[in-house]
Formats: sequence, structure tokens, C-alpha cells
Amino acid sequence: MNRRLWLKSTGAAVAGITLASRFVSAGTTTNPASSIPIGPVRLSLNENPFGPAPSAIAAMQANAARSCRYPITEGTQLVATIAEKEGVSPDQILLGSGSGEILEAFAAHFGGPGGEVISANPSYGQLVNAMVRKGSRAIGIPLNDAMEHDLTAMAAAVTATTQCVYICNPNNPTGTIVDSTALREFIIAVAQQVPVFVDEAYLECCDDFAANTMVGLVHKGYNVTVSRTFSKIHGLAGQRIGYGVMSAELAKSLQAGMTGGANLLGLVAAQTSLDDENYIESTRLKIKVGRDALIEVLKELGCDYAEPQGNFAFFHSGVPIAEFRPAMQAEGVIVGRPFPPYLDWCRITIGTPKEMTVAHAALRKVLG
Repeated sequence: MNRRLWLKSTGAAVAGITLASRFVSAGTTTNPASSIPIGPVRLSLNENPFGPAPSAIAAMQANAARSCRYPITEGTQLVATIAEKEGVSPDQILLGSGSGEILEAFAAHFGGPGGEVISANPSYGQLVNAMVRKGSRAIGIPLNDAMEHDLTAMAAAVTATTQCVYICNPNNPTGTIVDSTALREFIIAVAQQVPVFVDEAYLECCDDFAANTMVGLVHKGYNVTVSRTFSKIHGLAGQRIGYGVMSAELAKSLQAGMTGGANLLGLVAAQTSLDDENYIESTRLKIKVGRDALIEVLKELGCDYAEPQGNFAFFHSGVPIAEFRPAMQAEGVIVGRPFPPYLDWCRITIGTPKEMTVAHAALRKVLG
């Protein structure tokens, strides 16, 4: 939709209001030649609007001409760097096209008729959906009153036919994080019966990554797989790079069923970004500042919300999401899709300060 049509459709064609005050840059929605925003603020996909580290961008630019070559040595180097970071051997690291490919490969390996996959409800659905396509049955365990994983109920749901348990931590869409001690105890107990998959896509956005990661349990030999992605804190969603940390035996088995391969520019960007700790820490702080500011607006509006630890927040709009989304888009903000059974709740991603200024104003107008 162009600016003129949008202004006519919303009645916002007021001379004193510039387009920049209504719509701000959202990555590919900006015209590079003129820097004039041409679309609404996209806060619906949990992207990192602060983008890759300048060093990662420089690495991609420097290697663009080499895109005719297969990235054999680059992949080996990145695996070695990740293995050192995670405290495991390189044969325990499996690269993927985003962490989604790891989820799909894991599901293809363990899924099949006659078994079940247990997860929270709602939660990120890629692994569960992939297992259902293989013939597994999905067992969704309702969240507790704090919108956190109900670990007690999930453990009780494990049976002799359970194929795996999936934990997304922080959870998507609620953003809540599981108590680290409780989660470790849960994994140690449940992993004696079935494989446990812990999806840590958003964990590097949380307040205390080191205290909450479960990678140490992989190192200790428990039947647990941990996945990460460069799409979130590293700002490389468009390059599709992720990885799993697991036993060497499982990594070898999953690799045998994977047909793709990481791309050169994504590999060099990921390698450089891992080394740029200052940029990653500054991005984490920006996300936290934006998250905290959004929560203050939600408090002002009297909206209940789940305690967020990712780069997004989940709040009670009090309006069916089917009505709330178009109302927000009319104010220049695209928010998340429905997440049953919470059909009057909304997930909104943390954007840049300018984007969040637009989002705050939209929330006040729609809900105020």
C-alpha cells in the first residue's frame, strides 16, 4: 500500500504529521535511496531490528565475490568456534539453516506413528508440527497461571510411548522463562526416559544467559539437545544460520538425513558476530530497554502481561486479536498472529526506539 492510499484510508492526511511520525523504518521497508519509510512498523516476527554487527556486515561484504565457492572451510571453522564456546567437541555441533532445520531434523528422526511429542500450549510449533507430519500425536500441556511451562504436568504426561519432550525457553509466544534449577531437575529426571529438546532461540536476549542455558547437561551426557540461532540476538535472520548441541551419535544420525548446507555469507557473518561480544551485549541492552519501556506502557494502560525475557512481550489486549491486529495496523504497526487459546492476547516484538515510539502511540490510541 503506498503512502497516498494509506493516508486516504485512515484519514491521517494532516499537514502537520509527517510520514516518519507514523511509519518508521522496519528493515526492508525503507527506500535506501531516499531513506523515506514506505510501510508500517513490522513488530510481528520477533526479528532483531538493530541488525547484524557492523563487523559481520563487513565480513559479508568482503566475501560476497566468493559466493561462487562452496563454504567448506568456513563451516568447519564455525563449528570449531561454536564447540569451544559451548564447551563440547566439534562432533557434538550440527549446523542448520536457522535452528528450524535442527528442529525439523530432530523431528524426522524421532517422530512416527504410535508415539507422542509433549510440549507446552501455546509454544513454538515447528518441532511438534514436524513430528505430527511423521505420524506422532501432539500432547499440549497448558501453561501455568504465570504463563510458564508447567514442568510438573509435563513430566506426568510422559508415558512409554512418548518420543520426546520439547521446551522452548524463553517460551514463544509468552516470553516467559523457566526457573533454571527446576528445569535442570526436570531434564535430569525426564531424559532418563525420553529425549528432551530445549529450544534456546531467545535465551541470549534474557537478563542472565549463563545461568539459564542447559548446554551443560549435554556436556554431562544427558539425553538432551539444545538449539540456538543467529536469527535473534545476532540479527542474522535473513542469512538462516543456526545450530544444535547434542551427543555426537545423535549429531551424526541427524546429519545423515539433512540435505542442505549453510551459506557462505551467513557462515562468515556468524563467525565474526560470535567474536564481537561488545556488539552482542549492547544489542541485548537495547532490547531490554525497549522491553522495559513497553511494559511501562502496558502498565499505564492496565494490561496484564506475561513476564518477558525474549525480544518481545505477550499481553492481554482485552480485544479479540482478529480485531486488535487490524486496529493496530491502521495506526501503522503490525503485531503478531493469533496464538490459541489466548485469542485476546497479543505478541509484539521489540523494535528500534523510533519504531517503539510509533507502537506506544498506537497502543495508547487503540486501548486507551
